[in-house]
Amino acid sequence: MGFTLRSPSGFIPSDAGKSSRVVSFLGPNRFNDHLTPRQCRIRHSRSEGTVLRAFLPLFAFLLALAAGPARIAATPSAHLNGVVYSEATNQRVPRASVWLCDDGGNRLLEAVTSENGEFSFPGLHAGAYILKITAPGFVPLEMNVDVNFGTEHGISVFLKSAGKSPKDQPADQSISAHELAIPAAARKLMDSGKKKLYAGNNAEAALHEFEGAVAKAPDYYEAYYQMGMACLSLQKPADAEKYLRSSVSLSNQTYPEAVLALAILLLGRHDSADGEPLLHRSLELNPNSWVGYYELGKLELYRMHLQPALDAAKTAESLAPQQPKVYRLLSLIHLRQKNYQAAVADLDAYIRLDPDSPEGQTAKQIRSDTQRQLETSHP
Repeated sequence: MGFTLRSPSGFIPSDAGKSSRVVSFLGPNRFNDHLTPRQCRIRHSRSEGTVLRAFLPLFAFLLALAAGPARIAATPSAHLNGVVYSEATNQRVPRASVWLCDDGGNRLLEAVTSENGEFSFPGLHAGAYILKITAPGFVPLEMNVDVNFGTEHGISVFLKSAGKSPKDQPADQSISAHELAIPAAARKLMDSGKKKLYAGNNAEAALHEFEGAVAKAPDYYEAYYQMGMACLSLQKPADAEKYLRSSVSLSNQTYPEAVLALAILLLGRHDSADGEPLLHRSLELNPNSWVGYYELGKLELYRMHLQPALDAAKTAESLAPQQPKVYRLLSLIHLRQKNYQAAVADLDAYIRLDPDSPEGQTAKQIRSDTQRQLETSHP
């Protein structure tokens, strides 16, 4: 059999009539990624075609998930990713306990932040939750959070230090000399805006604070970056791009957060000419960015540069082994390489991290079917 990879709108088998389950699973507008895969038609022998027919649901599932935030009409699931910071120093807090609770305060899931202060709760139903965060040396925090498809990009949590007052804390070595030179009034507005955006879930109010900050300090590129984040939360991508471009320009492409955010935004609208150089620049500035390598892996995959895609995805895995989407990408790359055993192993890792979402349940069935086909094809 043959199959055609037509566009981000779907993986369409050449014998689609025999694969209605795949087509119905994908549905319309399932894909939303930064590059249109080039049209390609691949012919196989009868025996190889038999094996690949069994892999079509897996391939379609992985391609849809590797694409990033999907537009799903039914049974939606969302992810909650975040980073825990010290409010006094802005440094990341490792090994903090993060409890996800329902809106009544009942504990559902627990995560422990990584050495980079990161935590993740994949495969959640969209809706209202409560986070309860504790860490040695910090005041316990309880905060409301609205989980939706935007929270996959991450939220920031700020913990107050216990015991010592903020003025007794050592100066934060991670704050740039540029930001320390910003007038105190502008930095105060910036801090207030970040709390409203990330802890208070109030992007409109946060944007007002950030606007006040740049009014007092026109070269405050960190604030322009936060304005971009607020606009993304408000689903205003055009405004977000404008503010992110200001941040990148004012910083002379030296502020990695803004450079990466603008790169992803441009790639998301199929502008690889401007987006790709920014993506590479962001990795020069921050070689420990798993998100950057993940995006690079996707970029190379859709160009069918499989080895560079695998190298980038493996780097993302080494930096963020608890991120389910990394294993989605690895699975698709291995499947394209016809390394089906590796694809199954990656799918196992994905299921371990995201077992209960609709995608996780589908992955379990696909993994079972795929394993049976592998055993049949290689007795």
